[in-house]
Amino acid sequence: MPRPHWSVLVFGDSWAEYMYPTWAQVLGRRLGATVHSFAQAGSMCADLRSQAQRAITSPQVSKAPGGLLPAETLVVVHTCGNDFIMKMAEAFMGGGLGSMFGGGNISGMATPEMLQPNPGVREVVVIKEFLETMHRAGARNFLVSGVPIFLDMPVFNMAMPVITAMVNSGKLEALGVSPGDPPRLAVEVQAIALHDLWEEMVQEFNGKHSESTCVFFDEVAALERLRLSFGPAVFDRSMWDFSMFHPTAWGHEQLAIEAHKVSTEKFPGLREPSPTTPPTSAPATSSPTFSAASGYSASSGTSEVMWLSKFFAIPAGPLLVFEKKLWRKLLLALLTLAVYVFLP
Repeated sequence: MPRPHWSVLVFGDSWAEYMYPTWAQVLGRRLGATVHSFAQAGSMCADLRSQAQRAITSPQVSKAPGGLLPAETLVVVHTCGNDFIMKMAEAFMGGGLGSMFGGGNISGMATPEMLQPNPGVREVVVIKEFLETMHRAGARNFLVSGVPIFLDMPVFNMAMPVITAMVNSGKLEALGVSPGDPPRLAVEVQAIALHDLWEEMVQEFNGKHSESTCVFFDEVAALERLRLSFGPAVFDRSMWDFSMFHPTAWGHEQLAIEAHKVSTEKFPGLREPSPTTPPTSAPATSSPTFSAASGYSASSGTSEVMWLSKFFAIPAGPLLVFEKKLWRKLLLALLTLAVYVFLP
C-alpha cells in the first residue's frame, strides 16, 4: 500500500548501505515510502552521530512545521557489524592467526573484547544517544536491528579454529565456556548477550518515551527463520556474497520481507488495512435441516444415518431426528451392525 507521506531514514553500516539495495531500503520501497539513506558502508557505531546530523539538516528530508521531522517518519538503524568484526579480527593476530594453520602460541594471546563478558555495552551507549537525538528532532518511530551474530554465516567458519583454541586453553572461562565445550557455544553465549542488551535498550526507550514506538528487529531470528524456510542448501548458497558476511541482493530482499512483517504489525501508522471480506454464514448447527429436494441436508447427518438411508431407501430426515436422542444412538449402531452381519 503506497504511503507517500511517509519517509524511511536509514542509518548504519554496510548492511544498511551497500552496492545494491539493502533490506532497510527495500523495506521503505515495500512500505511505499520515500527512502533516504544516511548509512555508509564500513562505518562504525560512533558514526551514527554524524549520520544523524546529516539527516536532521538535509533539505531532502521532509520536515513538519517548526522544522521537526513529521510523525510519518520511520528511523531504521543497523549498526555495530563492523565494530564486532574488528573485535573478532583481534583473534586473527599473532598467535590467533597461527592457530588457524595449526601453529602459533594461543597462550600468549589476549582474549579479544568480543569474547569477553558484556559485549556491546559501549556501543549501546552510542545507540541510545542516537535515538535521543532523532527523538528530539521529531522522530517517533524507530526500528532497531540486532547485530547479525549468526553462526551459519560463512565468516564464522574462519574464526572457529581460533575460538576452538581459546576454548581449549581455558581463555573463555569467564563466559562459562570450559575446555572441551563446543566452540559454537562461546559465540552463542555472546549472541544471546547482545540480543538481550539490544532488547533492553529498546524497552528502556519505550518506557521513557510513551508517545513513541521503538521496535527491536531480531535479525538473527529472521535469518534462522529464512534458513529453516528455504532449507540449508538453498539458503547457504543464495544468502551470502563473496565477502562471506554480507547478504546478496536476494538475501536483502528476504530480510526486507521479514522486516516488513514486523513493521506493519508493530507500528500503528504502518498497519495494513484489514481486507474487506463478505460476511460469513453462521456455522451449521447439529440439528437436522431439510430441503424440498431430498428431505435433509447432506452435511447434517452422520455416516451411519446416510448409509442406512440409502440401504433401506427411506428418507434420512426421520433417522436424523431419531439419532438426536442419545439413548437411541446405541440402537442405531446395533441396527447398522445387524445389517452388515446378515447381508447375503
